[in-house]
Amino acid sequence: MKKYSLYLIPLYILYLGIYYYVALPPFNWHAPEFWRFLIFGFGPLLIILLLSSLTIRGIQGARDFGSMFHRNVVNAGEDNKKWKTITRVCLVAIAVIILFPCVMYGINVKVFHAKEYANRINIKNVEFSEVPEVDFTKTPIIDRDSSIRLGDKVMGNMTEWVSQFDVSQEYTQISYKDSVYRVTPLTYNGIIKYFKNRGNGIPAYITVDSTNGKTELVKLKDLGLGGMKYVPSAMFNENLMRKIRFQHPTEIFGSPSFEIDEQGHPWYICSTYTYKGVGAKKQVTGAIFLDPITGESTKYEAGNIPSWADRVFPESLLVQELDDNGSLQDGFINSVFGQKGVTVTSEGYNYLEKDGDIWLYSGITSVNSDESNLGFVLVNMRTHEAMKIATAGANETSAMKSAEAEVKNYGYQSTFPLLINLNGNPVYLMSLKDNGLIKMYAMVSAIDYQKVATISSDESFESLAKSMLNVLGSSNENINPDQLKEADITVSAVEKVNLEGTTWYYIESESKDIFKVAFQSRYEDTLVFLKKGDVLHISYVDNEGIKQIKGIE
Repeated sequence: MKKYSLYLIPLYILYLGIYYYVALPPFNWHAPEFWRFLIFGFGPLLIILLLSSLTIRGIQGARDFGSMFHRNVVNAGEDNKKWKTITRVCLVAIAVIILFPCVMYGINVKVFHAKEYANRINIKNVEFSEVPEVDFTKTPIIDRDSSIRLGDKVMGNMTEWVSQFDVSQEYTQISYKDSVYRVTPLTYNGIIKYFKNRGNGIPAYITVDSTNGKTELVKLKDLGLGGMKYVPSAMFNENLMRKIRFQHPTEIFGSPSFEIDEQGHPWYICSTYTYKGVGAKKQVTGAIFLDPITGESTKYEAGNIPSWADRVFPESLLVQELDDNGSLQDGFINSVFGQKGVTVTSEGYNYLEKDGDIWLYSGITSVNSDESNLGFVLVNMRTHEAMKIATAGANETSAMKSAEAEVKNYGYQSTFPLLINLNGNPVYLMSLKDNGLIKMYAMVSAIDYQKVATISSDESFESLAKSMLNVLGSSNENINPDQLKEADITVSAVEKVNLEGTTWYYIESESKDIFKVAFQSRYEDTLVFLKKGDVLHISYVDNEGIKQIKGIE
């Protein structure tokens, strides 16, 4: 037995080393990965010892019986006691590494701590005016899928690199040089290309201007920098996650986010976390900034993150926090059964640039899904500041369908919309795409999703904004219901006029009153075939001149 142990012990130590090198668990009892390491790392050893102990005790028991005839009962009893102790230790150790994390997770779940989960994020109620007036030089209308296409296209033109490197699919949304960009690094194209190029590292990254689609492959040597050696696609000790783990063995951190500072220097940012108990109520504690060129890293606490960084609080965690805040205010049971006052985020999110930071945006809707939002929420992805705007209106899905219906003859598909402030009006802005290519842009009122304006992709956003304001018919979307009037009119004449991309119908009634209405898809069947003698039931606003129609039945 001792002879075999001389070989088994080194092999087991090698197994532990390889397992740690691959799994990279933090030495932190709050992390589920730590307990997984104990279970799969030391569990086999404990089981082997336990089985050996039980086997030897069985053999020893037989020897004990025989020893009664050889007068060796004392020695046999001492050996049996030793193996009983080993058995107990193994059983206790196995129970601890399996049951302890399960119990610590179970007693800290949201069922028992609903208020704590609800208050992980502090949301301040604000007016819609907190959303800055739209600035199309800072509005990220180019979505991630379009950015990927643009990045692949510019990489395809680099014939000397295209066979050596791939383009990462990351495309992080950042605020950069007073605008908004998506940035993504190149990656090694397989293990052979890694060994061939690892000496110089990754030579470049790609930027896509999210306002106009301008794409650039930035060569690090042009910035006076060396290649990026410590990246996710590298291997062995140059692998980014392994580099960070060895430098910060106790930190719990997530997937790295690629960003660049204002000088264009590349960084990988890994958010750090802690849990309540083991694996429950995840919270951001700060971030590790690693320079992929030198391999040096710095840990920053959550309240002291450099201002140029943007993605410290990841989207998935923010959405989870927002959902918990909206659903758990009155306890866990109410969130499942009564659901009184329970709200959740929309089925998607997007980004806004505000004060030099990137804010995650999503709608807030009732848990009983319908076509309306109860408001909007914005969260600063660097500072965790959160704002809620209680403006009831259409949800994003309804707005997307409305924009698609406006150009239904083309069959274009809408991207998930951005929320913008257009002259004080909450408006959705989105792209309309055909086979992944942007063909048109659309604006849809966030209050009344049937109010839509569109332009082709080669027109200016200023033109789209003017068209949308014409459709809204006022600098202020929030019309006092007392101003609305209703009437039944008989048409005596109809004229159609195109003003700045918007088609207006001017209708004269038999009583000589003049009404106007912007063409909208919901009125298509009525307006296109409108003729003298038709009777319309309308709601309108009287501006002491031409009356503007707000609804047609």
